Amino acid sequence: MQSDERSFRYDADRSLYTSVAAAWGFLLLIESGLIALLIAVLAPYLWLKLLLLVILAALNVWAIRLLRAPLSTAHKLTPAALQLRYGHSLRADLPRSNLVAATPVRETVGSLAVLGARYDAERDRVVAAFSEKGQVLLTLAEAVIFQLGPFQRATARHVLINVDERDLFLAALNLPQSASPVSPPAAARSILPVARKEMRRGARPLVITQGNDYALRTEDLNRHFGDYVAVENLNLALRRGEIYGFLGPNGAGKTTTIKMIVGLLRPTAGRVIVDTHDVWVDPLAAKSAFGFVPDRSLLYERLTGVEYLNFLAQMRGMPQTEADPEIDRLLDLLDLTAHAHKLSGSYSFGMKRKLALAGALLHRPPVLILDEPLNGLDPRSAHRLKELFGELADTGKTIFLSTHDLHTAETLCHRVGIIHQGELMAEGSAQELRALAAVPDLESVFLALTADRPTEVQS
Repeated sequence: MQSDERSFRYDADRSLYTSVAAAWGFLLLIESGLIALLIAVLAPYLWLKLLLLVILAALNVWAIRLLRAPLSTAHKLTPAALQLRYGHSLRADLPRSNLVAATPVRETVGSLAVLGARYDAERDRVVAAFSEKGQVLLTLAEAVIFQLGPFQRATARHVLINVDERDLFLAALNLPQSASPVSPPAAARSILPVARKEMRRGARPLVITQGNDYALRTEDLNRHFGDYVAVENLNLALRRGEIYGFLGPNGAGKTTTIKMIVGLLRPTAGRVIVDTHDVWVDPLAAKSAFGFVPDRSLLYERLTGVEYLNFLAQMRGMPQTEADPEIDRLLDLLDLTAHAHKLSGSYSFGMKRKLALAGALLHRPPVLILDEPLNGLDPRSAHRLKELFGELADTGKTIFLSTHDLHTAETLCHRVGIIHQGELMAEGSAQELRALAAVPDLESVFLALTADRPTEVQS
């Protein structure tokens, strides 16, 4: 442990950030000029004009400081604490005794980074990074309340930051590269030395031949982000009429895999075949063979439910005489008929999920790819969708289902695959995995395969 205080800055992508901030600043300048002109013309009194212009100037100064905030990134490491500083939006002192892991990662942070630190509820982390370079994911033993600016607070056990000298920072922290502050149950811990080794034997690559009746398969699928390996040699083969559960902890590679399957992210190596079509060789034919529901429903919220589905039907070239009865059937099937002519922006979260599913089913694809489809649904709606998935599988539809709900995976899926740190750790029916690991439930299998496995240090 270091005895002296050390400061760790981040300036690596200053020019990139400055260009983004400059664009925002230019728009702000134009908007402020127009507002100032309106004040000068419309305000009836000189004192009122001056007051409004002063307020406008103060707001502009505040906005410019907000845009410049990430450029002030500097974190200080003392013998007792790690002091995080992210512009004006984050001030946090983390006791070193509360730090259990520091992992080098490379993740997309999005354009919201220009506004300062924020809370990512999906991954349960505070994001205090504005670039993909020099990222470190800090894991805390106990959750901490972070003050994110003057009006927002968040409780989290993970923090994503940038530092220029990442290797020196990791060495100064002297923490494990990854750790889980939550220990698996005793049943899972007892099988760790043997079960992981035995179950990984069952995850060897499948032998895929042209004669096999697979609706979806991946062949030696890899995705690298620089030196970081997000997915490694992934081989999946889903038969027609099969519900396949894709399980893994946050950051395991599930979303990256799904993006490669649906054609949103090009693999570093390997192939994806959907209904005999290579997604990256014949993308139009491949994408017409599947329906995709992302983890966050992307709807045109100024369209009604019916208008949204009609728009999708037109995009897919469906004749109106074929689309109309199918839209009516799906709205009825998903209990959306009463809301069909309301703006989708007024829908509840669960209704939006069901409308997105209706859009994925509209062209009757042989394959459905669903990312957390039950997330946010009430128990009745979730139960109805589970029944629907079973009915679709009975008609020959193949469903690739990414989920964190282990009970759903155990009761609904014909087979499950468990991915961890980009590698397929085990695959088979829930019963097969339980028997192989000699544990009573899928949760114990999952914890045994994903706990206490160190992450390789990234340069």
